[in-house]
Amino acid sequence: MPQLLLVSILFTGITGKIQGVVRDETTGDPISYANVVILGSDMGTATDDNGNFYILNIPAGRYTLEISCLGFQTKRVENVLVEIDQTYRLKVSLKLTSIEMAPVIISGTTPPVKKDMVGSTYIIRKAEISTLPIDYIERLIAFQPSVANVDTALHVRGGRATEVLYMIDNVSIIDPQTGDPAINISKGIVDEVIFLPGGFDVEYGRAMSGVVNLITEHPKDKLSGRVFGKTETIMPYYYDYGYQDYQASLHLPVSSKAKGLVSFDLMHTDDWDPKLYIMRHKQRDDYSLYGKWSLVTSGKLRFTVSGAKSRSQFDRYGWQYKFNLDHYRSDFRKGDIEAVNISWLPDGKNLLNLTLSRLSTEKKYGMRLPGNTGIMQDFVFKDYKSLKYPIPSNKNPFGNRYFGYKFMCEGDYPIYQGKTTDILTGKISFDSQMNQYNDVKVGCDYSGLDLYNLTAFFHDSLLQFIDEYDYQPKEISAYIQDNIDYKGFYSKIGVRYDYYSTGLIDIPPQKIISPRLGASFQVTEKFIFRANIGQYTQPPLYDQMFKNYSFMPNLPPHLGIVLIGNPRLKPEKTRSYEIGLQGEIRPNLIATVNTFYKDVVDLVGTRFVLGLPENYSTYFNVEYANVKGIEAILEFKNHVFNGKISYTLSYARGTSSYAEEVFFRYYSEYIDSLKNIPTQEYNLDFDQRHRLFIQGVLNLPWQTDLYVFGYFGQGFPYTPPGPEGKYQERNYTRMPFQRQIDCLIVKDLKVGSFSFNINFELINLLDIRYQVGQLYAQLQLDEIHKQDFNFYLDCWNQNYHPATDFNHDGLVTPEEYYRSFIAINQATIDWVNAYTAPRRARVGLSLNF
Repeated sequence: MPQLLLVSILFTGITGKIQGVVRDETTGDPISYANVVILGSDMGTATDDNGNFYILNIPAGRYTLEISCLGFQTKRVENVLVEIDQTYRLKVSLKLTSIEMAPVIISGTTPPVKKDMVGSTYIIRKAEISTLPIDYIERLIAFQPSVANVDTALHVRGGRATEVLYMIDNVSIIDPQTGDPAINISKGIVDEVIFLPGGFDVEYGRAMSGVVNLITEHPKDKLSGRVFGKTETIMPYYYDYGYQDYQASLHLPVSSKAKGLVSFDLMHTDDWDPKLYIMRHKQRDDYSLYGKWSLVTSGKLRFTVSGAKSRSQFDRYGWQYKFNLDHYRSDFRKGDIEAVNISWLPDGKNLLNLTLSRLSTEKKYGMRLPGNTGIMQDFVFKDYKSLKYPIPSNKNPFGNRYFGYKFMCEGDYPIYQGKTTDILTGKISFDSQMNQYNDVKVGCDYSGLDLYNLTAFFHDSLLQFIDEYDYQPKEISAYIQDNIDYKGFYSKIGVRYDYYSTGLIDIPPQKIISPRLGASFQVTEKFIFRANIGQYTQPPLYDQMFKNYSFMPNLPPHLGIVLIGNPRLKPEKTRSYEIGLQGEIRPNLIATVNTFYKDVVDLVGTRFVLGLPENYSTYFNVEYANVKGIEAILEFKNHVFNGKISYTLSYARGTSSYAEEVFFRYYSEYIDSLKNIPTQEYNLDFDQRHRLFIQGVLNLPWQTDLYVFGYFGQGFPYTPPGPEGKYQERNYTRMPFQRQIDCLIVKDLKVGSFSFNINFELINLLDIRYQVGQLYAQLQLDEIHKQDFNFYLDCWNQNYHPATDFNHDGLVTPEEYYRSFIAINQATIDWVNAYTAPRRARVGLSLNF
């Protein structure tokens, strides 16, 4: 999780709206100037001449409304559920009375379908978030329809992983240099997650496949807190990967107008990407700190100041370095953010928001020095100037030099990279309820970026190359959207304008206009039809624009085919279509069916360029993709079991699964007869045709709940090794069928004002392990014969090594050298990382007060 601005405020985008009409119970005439107040707050309004009222900028939650007017009996509506970017609609009738009477209390009901949702919208609420067997916030959508999980990347509706916009409180947290999360926060303070896999509003930029908006808690009116811990270290060895997570949060109300919230999260694991068993050099340590302060001077003006700091650092395992892992790559990411928001509500129909924020993030990778492995201790990396180029040797358990080039037994990981991103952003938006039918939103954003990169890498033991840049691009956007609400019809018509400038004088800025249209029709109160069409764009990652660009126009000689950035890249574009049906089949049983179709053009890819003095490869807008599919969701609820079943059928085809795919597959090694590869369409790496998610909770006796999560999916496509070498034959077969069941048992206890929660989590309950990576030897051993080794036998007795001297007679015979060759060849099979993890078990305890 995840990246640009962590702002926790009362935005237009992270609040909801209540609108309704007040009428005379007897005559049906509208009642003007009736008071509508949200009890326990200073929010409220009065009805207009037609009896209509609107209350904007309401934080998500449940409220009680009081409607009163002189000469009428007061009425209170309880359990009014306000959700992010949604409108709660009320029709209230007041009874005429000449004497004072006690208020009439009624309970509000949440409609089974909402016409505001002109596109697919999935909401993950706090109660569900706390039970998900997920550690990192950017993965909270992993159990939602349309999401394919490939290794550690999430793909939404057949798009690349970098096509998803992650946000915290309606502000992007994407590092535009790399597309990685820049900020991480504890999932314990996330109140709900809004997941938009298609048809999202014009206020969202830098996204083509989906938007994930993490909404944090609001400071509470009473002093309260939570302490939580979860571990698997007390489990038997088979279930233990060294995982530990500790969280705490505290709400600090100073007065009814000034309230605060602070939290922290510490996490450690010995293996952050577990497979069959714990691997060396895969530990991870994360921490995050978060704070929010809200000041409401009146019902019209609100201030919020927030800040966060997080760090993530982890080691990587690579089988090529399996005999020299302490010299392999480690990663480090640190980010912090400060933000100020001013929200002004001059009247019940208009809202103005202004946000100023700063994001700073630092990313490094390379060989780290030993030590400095504590949760609060940052990695220290070896000076890139003193790195030693890795070399093969016979310093391996097999003493074999011939196949030693597969294992880097001496030297260091040959690349060091340090990146920093600093972003200053100003955002202003205005929301106006123009009349009963039109709600207009306008806004603009400005971001000034400072991007620094230093990458040092070896070509061999004598040549080290440095790529260093410091650029200041800027991004400007503006949008307007009209939300039309007319009886059973609802539509969103909007357009977005984006302006991207690299900051280079000779590179013209990129400008693009993105129209979007969505509409819904409420056939009945329990059945809705919706459709949307739109263009969604995002600029290329700045890495793709500036990587190695400092080498131009004089490429270093003898460097091979270098991948050079292209600052003239255009924005990538997606034209998306969606049609959806949603309805209540019977009480507490809701069905949803969505169909979607996407054309993706101007995707970034790589191609070979003939040049002087050296040939090179660079980025171009040359790739495309086509995605189509259908989603079916069934949600059910009763007093014993609540749950959801979702099925996705999709087809994702294109010419490149990720931007650098052609380069790494064809150009990374110099070939004399190198030619450009013809553009051919194939099943993308993340094309998962069939995917089924099952999740639910079973209410057991003694205040105990059993949560179950089931995943079943077709294997992903891949190209097996072989001599075919034909581009059109890529990804023609698939990995084995995938499946996993997780469960969580939760027991609640209450002692006085304290509540306890004890949970037991089982990941991969049935201990099913399936293949997710290619499993093959570097050479086919059954085709190897001893006579094929005559060409190297003249060196078997060079560099004597005891490991190849099986009879310990001081001589290495051809037979012994052959045996060591077979052994080291088999060691190149990375079979551990080719399979998923076994069963894991964790115990957690939380205290709330």
